[in-house]
Amino acid sequence: MSAKEFPKNELISVIIPCYNEAQNIGQTLKEIYDYLDEFVPNYEVIVVVEKSTDNTLEVINSRKNQKTIVLENTKKYGKGYSLKRGIYFAKGQYILTCDADLPVDIKKYFLPMLELLKRDEKVAAVFATALAIKTCRKERGFVRSIVSLIFFVFRQLLLQFPVSDTQLGFKLFRADVAKKFCQKVNENGFLFDLILTDLMLNEGYQIEEVNVKVVERKIKSSVSVAEIIKTTYKFCKYILFTRSKLLRKCTDKVMINDKSKSIKATSI
Repeated sequence: MSAKEFPKNELISVIIPCYNEAQNIGQTLKEIYDYLDEFVPNYEVIVVVEKSTDNTLEVINSRKNQKTIVLENTKKYGKGYSLKRGIYFAKGQYILTCDADLPVDIKKYFLPMLELLKRDEKVAAVFATALAIKTCRKERGFVRSIVSLIFFVFRQLLLQFPVSDTQLGFKLFRADVAKKFCQKVNENGFLFDLILTDLMLNEGYQIEEVNVKVVERKIKSSVSVAEIIKTTYKFCKYILFTRSKLLRKCTDKVMINDKSKSIKATSI
């Protein structure tokens, strides 16, 4: 499918969670608008703004177009909360979630990811992954690289997870599947992506991955070392105490498929 052939009756929802992203969000919105206005006839952009300490909200309101919806959180709940709120609000058939610094070139990867998603109804989502490309680790930033590495090691050791990268902020979902499982995730922080993925795989859906080159941003990540420690603790708690109960609750009426055949990465 080329950009010229993009169906006019399909609505694409783009969800961007924001917290203290005044230095990034203006450029991110520009890049998204430039691409979507040219190639995607029908879209909406949903920006979910946490209670920031900088002028993130003012920047968004000054740069947004008529297809943009701004949702304000009353306080800092967490990235997962913002993603859930955006997913619930989205009206599109497909949902693209991306970080406020837009770590992936939307012009290069959006359509190929959408094609992978449409190829098979069993595919619930397509994730961008940079772990397979060593040159991306510098561009990704030290803190985010550490977070992704921690999650990768724990996933492989404790979960034998068939997804290499759940933390890179550029994912494309079938909206109906995302909404279905989103309501089952009782997590408002960075662990949201991993638990959502776990639930989808557990019910037999497939996740495709696309190897990408991360766009270098000069602005430092707003993720702190304290948040990394907190997320690591919550991950261990999820594995040891919460996961088995959650999966059992969500699969009372569903046969669990073989996860080992649920994913493959594609280079574009």
